[in-house]
Amino acid sequence: MDNVVALCIPIGALIIGQLMDRIGRKKACIITCLILLSSWTVATFMTSDEIYWFFAFRILAGIGGGMTTVCMIYVSEISHSSYKQLLLSLNSVFFSGGILLSTSIVQLEWNIINYTFIGLTVVNIVLIIINMPESPIWILKFKSPEHVDEAKSAMQQLYPRNKQVFEREWERLKSTSSCCVAVATGNSSFIESVRSNAAAYKPMVVLAFLLLLQQLTGAYPCISYALPVLKRVLSGREYSISEIDSLTALGAIRFAAGLLTCALSFYVGRKPLMMFSCAGMVLSSALVIVFQDFVTGPSTVPLPLCGVMLFVFSSSLGVLVFPWTMICELLSTPVRAVGGCLLVSYTYVIMFMVLKVFPHVLENLSVVGIYLFFGVTSLLMAAYVHFVVPETLGKSFHEIEAYFTKNLEKPDHM
Repeated sequence: MDNVVALCIPIGALIIGQLMDRIGRKKACIITCLILLSSWTVATFMTSDEIYWFFAFRILAGIGGGMTTVCMIYVSEISHSSYKQLLLSLNSVFFSGGILLSTSIVQLEWNIINYTFIGLTVVNIVLIIINMPESPIWILKFKSPEHVDEAKSAMQQLYPRNKQVFEREWERLKSTSSCCVAVATGNSSFIESVRSNAAAYKPMVVLAFLLLLQQLTGAYPCISYALPVLKRVLSGREYSISEIDSLTALGAIRFAAGLLTCALSFYVGRKPLMMFSCAGMVLSSALVIVFQDFVTGPSTVPLPLCGVMLFVFSSSLGVLVFPWTMICELLSTPVRAVGGCLLVSYTYVIMFMVLKVFPHVLENLSVVGIYLFFGVTSLLMAAYVHFVVPETLGKSFHEIEAYFTKNLEKPDHM
């Protein structure tokens, strides 16, 4: 059944990519919540022998999950460049927090769980309607010129107490919105932008390979198949810690690493954190290999398990977070919604294939062989980030577009 969700997530991302440019980010967020609300409603009223309704519940959940891509697009567009990195990094924290919430209420009755998530979704819809302004960038780029006052009003909602910041951000936004008429009247399409604009196709190529490396580093298989991995690592050894205890510890480590990443991203750029994350994964893979192959016999300290824990912690410091957030940062406004959702769909397809293959790899390949591959791929990703991926800390969309169009000498000097 999880395969149904995984296959529907790319569909939801493709749908919302087309929809959010037409109707706006705010309405797209509301529709996403309504799809998720319908999935939990179906789950509440179905019975155990209604397999078709169960499939409907999982399909709607997958589509709704893919449609949540609009949230990161919206956050990237309304955030001040000084806080964008921090706010986008919160996506990983909330994702980990959602998993912790789900596991904490798993012992409750099925309907109570459903009602809990129905209530949370309804609260989200109400808050979006009442408090969430439309993206000023979307208004200027995708609506007719007479909606300038509407964009200004939305900007004022974002900066209600700091007139100086509001004026500066409003002037910056107007100065970078010269193409709004062409986009609004349909003279510029996604395909045309990708074919003719370096600020559109160059970041998509950079991100496509970055996301491929992310999936091949093993960060997601080690989380999705944490219990089988831990059983393999601990097999044949006598430790006082159980697999279930280790699984709980992995969840706590990932959540803590997400919080640490948010704090660090306020001061440290994407590139250093991703390279540090990759280096930690290389080191932890080496520890697993050494401890698993050369350190044998009973021990009070689960050394291979420590390597796995360090691998999950290291991956959560950058590899699991920033390739997703950089989709929203590197893509230019005319292609951000459609292009970003295409990249999300592409990545989830790769993720689906990796997660389908991994159980067979885990069954037929040794732990040493698996982590050797993970370590080498992590090393390749570190090199790719260093030489190819541009830095985005404190950079506006205009500065990022200028890097790809003006071909600056070094990504680090954007």
